[in-house]
Amino acid sequence: MFSIEIEQVKKELGTRTLFQIPKLTAGTRARIGLVGRNGVGKTTLFEILAGIKEPDQGEIRRKGSTGYIRQLSPEDDRLSGGEKTRKWIKAEMRQRPALLFADEPTSNLDVESVRHLERQFKKYSGAVFLISHDRAFLNEVVDTIWELENEIITVYPGNYDAYLAAKAKQHEKAAQAYSERQAKKSQLEEAIRHREKEAGKQVRPSKRLTSKEIRSAKPSKGVQQKKQHKLIKAIEKRIDRLETVEKPYQFKAVKITIPKERMLKPGSAVLTAQALTLQAGEKVLFQTKGFTLRAGEKVVLSGVNASGKTSLLRAIIGEDSALRLSPDVTIGYFDQELRNLDKAATVLENIQKANVHEDKVALDVLGSLHFDQEDWQKPVQVLSGGERVKLSLAMLLTQGANFLILDEPTNYLDIEALEALEQMIASYEGAVLFVSHDRMFTEKVAEKMLLIEEKELRLIDQPPDVYKKEKEEPQVEEDKLLLTLRQSEIAAKLMEPQLSEAEKKALDEEYFEIVRKLKHI
Repeated sequence: MFSIEIEQVKKELGTRTLFQIPKLTAGTRARIGLVGRNGVGKTTLFEILAGIKEPDQGEIRRKGSTGYIRQLSPEDDRLSGGEKTRKWIKAEMRQRPALLFADEPTSNLDVESVRHLERQFKKYSGAVFLISHDRAFLNEVVDTIWELENEIITVYPGNYDAYLAAKAKQHEKAAQAYSERQAKKSQLEEAIRHREKEAGKQVRPSKRLTSKEIRSAKPSKGVQQKKQHKLIKAIEKRIDRLETVEKPYQFKAVKITIPKERMLKPGSAVLTAQALTLQAGEKVLFQTKGFTLRAGEKVVLSGVNASGKTSLLRAIIGEDSALRLSPDVTIGYFDQELRNLDKAATVLENIQKANVHEDKVALDVLGSLHFDQEDWQKPVQVLSGGERVKLSLAMLLTQGANFLILDEPTNYLDIEALEALEQMIASYEGAVLFVSHDRMFTEKVAEKMLLIEEKELRLIDQPPDVYKKEKEEPQVEEDKLLLTLRQSEIAAKLMEPQLSEAEKKALDEEYFEIVRKLKHI
């Protein structure tokens, strides 16, 4: 049974077609993840499916009520962190719509809130449709991926990892087809060169030859050349008839360098924090005994919502007396309000103002973040929220800073741009302090942690995944021991003759529930 049926739906933006969908359906318990680059029309499609906007043509049949959790803009005045996001989600889910559309619902949520949302969406009774850059979240929740690319929707069964595997196979197949086509073309072109060479070798018979000798000689140069050129034209037609195969897109890795005059000595102190207490008004956010961040380190600032992460970043930028920066430090700061953008200027004009490298470096960074050449002349004011975030990051990466401070840089980015940002930050030669609740991004980039926990800030000299594993292992072992002891108790009780059938049944059920839990630990 379908929760939604989409037929011949089309939407245009000016002269540009965003998408055309001949026919598409989803079941009543569907878990759909919609993926695609920033600006392709994902949010517009969700607004149409949810009944907020109308398509230019086509029909949408819905079975039941709809709910829409909208994407908060990176410039939204109401954006104050995860509390706003959680409040919006609760308000929509309380209505229990049959079709729930959620556009970037994990933005600004801390890790525990994201995990809670995963559990809510997994057990939700209706159909759930998600737009999310959080790959770990998609893996946990969805069972189908809809990819919006080149104006069409392609359906991939499975979660995000399954989608990636299918795309990798497609890319491999396309690369093989392109290679075979190029090899065949080269072979035919070589045959043309050979025929042209043969035609050039033909010579006319000498005038000194007798009539008999001329008749027995090979055909004249003109005849032979005509024959060769006829063969060449036949081969050229074969080349023209070769199936057109586009060269598969190959991601170009871009390394962000720092000008020599701004390079810091490896291991030198970038930021030294003395013992301090950070407050918001009368409220104590956290205390710390102090820490030091060094050149080249990639450090994630972690903590629950409202624990003081953004306040710490602003204190560093504001040069709090207890937070001492090296005099040689040049900061590049990414904030969620995107203050470094000139909205009236074009994409190219914005990055040219920031860039301290050759023009090619700026253009390579734009390309890695999927700004095509046709995007360069667009004014910032017409860009989507995600495109503005990408431009702001591109400007930051090319301005020559040796210490990047990034406050939630992964929000609103499409997944391909997110992966490009991972690569660029990992190869960046300077120090990076960042806040992100994207678990996969954090695990790929961070080497250390600044952790705010129970109103205390401390530096953890381990990557987040290693720290988490070591922290959880003792608890896991304790849980296993307690479950095993309870299992033994139940086994002993089941041997008691005075137990009623109802008591035996209850103990049996508890015993097998423990078996199930032990398998999952």
